[in-house]
Amino acid sequence: MYGLLRSYSVTKNDEVKEYLWRWLRFHLAEGVHPHYFCGSWSFALLYPEVSSIFPEAKLQLDATAQKIYEVISKKALRNGDGVILHNIDLPNIYIDTVYYSSELLAKLGSYLGKDWKEDALSQIEKHLAILRDGDKPFYIHCQENLGGARSEGSWARGNGWVMMTYAEILSVLDKNDTRYQKHSNDFKSLAEALSKYQSSNGLWRTIIDDDSAYEETSASAMYLFAYLRGKKLGVFGNEYDALIEKCTNGLASHVDSESKFLGASEGTWPGTIEYYKSLSKGEWWWGTGAYLLSLSELS
Repeated sequence: MYGLLRSYSVTKNDEVKEYLWRWLRFHLAEGVHPHYFCGSWSFALLYPEVSSIFPEAKLQLDATAQKIYEVISKKALRNGDGVILHNIDLPNIYIDTVYYSSELLAKLGSYLGKDWKEDALSQIEKHLAILRDGDKPFYIHCQENLGGARSEGSWARGNGWVMMTYAEILSVLDKNDTRYQKHSNDFKSLAEALSKYQSSNGLWRTIIDDDSAYEETSASAMYLFAYLRGKKLGVFGNEYDALIEKCTNGLASHVDSESKFLGASEGTWPGTIEYYKSLSKGEWWWGTGAYLLSLSELS
């Protein structure tokens, strides 16, 4: 829905707006219920655009934003170092949670006028310090909070969450903030490292640095979004123009005759490198959503 909302912001397609309005009315009527699973906070991705597109729902949207922000900032499950954990059933340190904690705190905090910066920036720093893939510039999927067991390999979609988090946080962080330059530099470093592993087809492999792993579209769409947003922000210049064009063309080749975006790996648990490489590909909403986001940035 975030991808669809962003696409409406560009296309102004009335059919899309009507669909979004029906979806929004249903969920506001049913109530948005954030809890200990970070994915339950994802409604927050729609801010601030959702409020400007649907001002008639602003009171309910404001109350929902406040509720989700309170859950993340005050009730989220954390370890002794303050790192937000993925879920009460999976109380571990996941790369996905970077996106669903840091970015959502930034989005909601900016929207509500809260002082979000300390917690949001701390989450990305602490998560990435733990989940670094050895001496590589990339990140693994998960580490057990108590046992310390770690998944294997530089998982592409996980690194996509990181790239998108940097792109979105820098979109709302004041450039005069002393921490802007640090996170901008970290974004640049990851972007440059990833650029060396783009395939001849314009995509990235599900294990970034494993030539035997298949090319995967959801991660590639996430990267495309981040490179495009980074250029709009002025973090990047023109150095990635060829990469962007190649990825744009590569992803377009995975849209079938029914306009389905294919090639995204299925739902993924932490595992071994061989496990990630064994997963099937197809049409998944995290792939379609990321692709819509990247296409919206092309405008």
